[in-house]
Amino acid sequence: MSVEGKIIPGEATLLESSSAQAGMNRRHVLMGGALLAVSGLAFARAPKARYPNIDAKHFEALFPQTFGDWRTLPVSELVMPPESDLANKMYQHILTRTYVNDAGVGVMFLAAYNSVQLNNVQLHRPEFCYYASGFSIDLSEPYDIALAPDRVITARAVRASQDTRIENIIYWTRIGEDMPQSWAGQRVAMTKANLEGYLADGMLLRVSVINPDFKESMDQLSGFVRDMIAHTKTPTHKLMTGFA
Repeated sequence: MSVEGKIIPGEATLLESSSAQAGMNRRHVLMGGALLAVSGLAFARAPKARYPNIDAKHFEALFPQTFGDWRTLPVSELVMPPESDLANKMYQHILTRTYVNDAGVGVMFLAAYNSVQLNNVQLHRPEFCYYASGFSIDLSEPYDIALAPDRVITARAVRASQDTRIENIIYWTRIGEDMPQSWAGQRVAMTKANLEGYLADGMLLRVSVINPDFKESMDQLSGFVRDMIAHTKTPTHKLMTGFA
């Protein structure tokens, strides 16, 4: 207390402490409000899932078992992604088949899909799967499949070998609306989708043939892809390439 306008010793300290405490409380309130506002903005701007889950039956039905002069065989020699908890999270669906045509050409087919691509859970590119399975990667380069003058699948051609088995592969990934031809491009496509406000889905299409002749293999595989697209409808086209 003060007497005749004088402050009793110790009261100044109490007043200063109360004033400082009030200032700190105001700062805490302001800081808390600012943090809540930032959190709310971050939540509002967080990328949202755009692509619905596809049930297994529907996913399998999108890819015909027979088309043109191609039919499926009951056995497959496909190289599969490594088994692990992370690999299991990467794909909601993995469909594998072996097709053969009237000329006896056998094409191994893999379609893997996840409706959401995250930084730590995204499609494995086949070079990794083959290398992990004991193959050497002898070649990996960009390879385009022209469907029409304005529609091109931007894929990769890979040559993998193990002992006497020489397997030539064409594969591509579709991340949202893009078909990146490299791992770095895949990350860029995911970031682009996030900046646009959505989480991209991820589709991996892989076709391969056991054949030592690289050029002939590319012709066979490109022809297979064109035939499949020619004999399927818009939902399959959209899933495979993003094209309607």
